[in-house]
Amino acid sequence: MRRDFYFILLILSFLSGCTYFSRSSQGDNVIASVGNKSLLRRDLAAALPAGITKPDSIIQAKDYIQRWVREELMVAMAEENLSDEQKDVQRELDEYRSSLIIHRYLQQIINQKLDTVLTGGDIRQFYDLHPEKFILDQNIVKAIYIEVPKKEAKSDQLKKWMNATDDKSRTELEKYSFQYATKFDYFNEQWIDFSQIRSRMPASFNSPEAALKKNSFIESSDDNKYYLAAIKDYRLIGDKAPFEFVKDRISGLILNNRKMEFIEELQKNIYQKGKSTHQFKITD
Repeated sequence: MRRDFYFILLILSFLSGCTYFSRSSQGDNVIASVGNKSLLRRDLAAALPAGITKPDSIIQAKDYIQRWVREELMVAMAEENLSDEQKDVQRELDEYRSSLIIHRYLQQIINQKLDTVLTGGDIRQFYDLHPEKFILDQNIVKAIYIEVPKKEAKSDQLKKWMNATDDKSRTELEKYSFQYATKFDYFNEQWIDFSQIRSRMPASFNSPEAALKKNSFIESSDDNKYYLAAIKDYRLIGDKAPFEFVKDRISGLILNNRKMEFIEELQKNIYQKGKSTHQFKITD
């Protein structure tokens, strides 16, 4: 074993000054060996990514050889120290092969035959029929958020603009924000986790739930900035999530349910076919 180790060191030192492992090299020369296992030049060439530079190929070749040597040494050590029973992995290999080919077959037939078309009605119906699946574990809000230098803050005017729904107020708010705000966000008028806002503001309350119930505006300040969030709507932990907040997740749930039902029906049909054609026999 020691002789093999010194042989590997010699190979590694030789690598730094030659290009014999380049992808253009041909032949089956042995690059490294551990016991009766050999790493061939073509194996190394196949392991290297195409198009890499010569310096990178040298580094990656060294790394690959060392990893190959370590793995083979570990295998040799395991072979030497495990009993024949412990080294018998045929059952595990058979089980893994079975699982792998079943998975590949299912993936193929699912891609070919599973109905993945969803309508808005499908999604809405699932939401209405399964309210227990959409209980919030976070506080969510629809909000507008702004932070500005403290000296530029016009809190009353900002609240007026942020609370209004007309286009003129929105335009004025955007003009002001463009000129003064260090952060300004409508969040695309979507539901968001309230923590996205709370994390931006200096701590000003202990209970998010109480703050949301009592206030249309949540404001805070420090030595330099004024922070303001206009809460347009909110839902609390334990409430049913709004449809818009979970719509995309519902699509995934429906497709997953369809896939499970498809697989179950496929397995049942295959079993019935096997039974009717006498492909199996169960003895008492």
